[in-house]
Amino acid sequence: MQRAGEGLTRWQAGCLEQVSGVPLAGAEITLLLLIGSGRRSKSIKELARSTNRVDIPNIQYSLRKLASAGLTRKQGAGRSGVTYSLTDEGCQLAEKLDTLRARLLTQVLDGHSELAGRLRGAADVLEELVELYGAAAHQVDGPGKD
Repeated sequence: MQRAGEGLTRWQAGCLEQVSGVPLAGAEITLLLLIGSGRRSKSIKELARSTNRVDIPNIQYSLRKLASAGLTRKQGAGRSGVTYSLTDEGCQLAEKLDTLRARLLTQVLDGHSELAGRLRGAADVLEELVELYGAAAHQVDGPGKD
């Protein structure tokens, strides 16, 4: 699984290089795409849950990098009232990145319809595995440590 995750990160970085000169790491690319999905602002808690991460200071660091690159903006104040959205430049970059990724994946999967079905099944299994890891982590952390 780690190899697949690293492969995805490397592939996303390569895609980003084709559409932009902005130097972003895998975590920033993932956050950029998540914030852009659904066309609505996201809180840090939503981003952490979507990425299955608990390292809030590192997420905040990545969000600051995105903001300094002019790709995101922060709205609101206080602990629970802060959300993040994409700037116009961030929206354009996320759209270019999504378009390139979709085109490349379509090309790779073209003529491999059985693979596409197997990948959907694998995605379902991975979602179940994420839930199992979450339950196991909860047991390790102990009750009440959310």
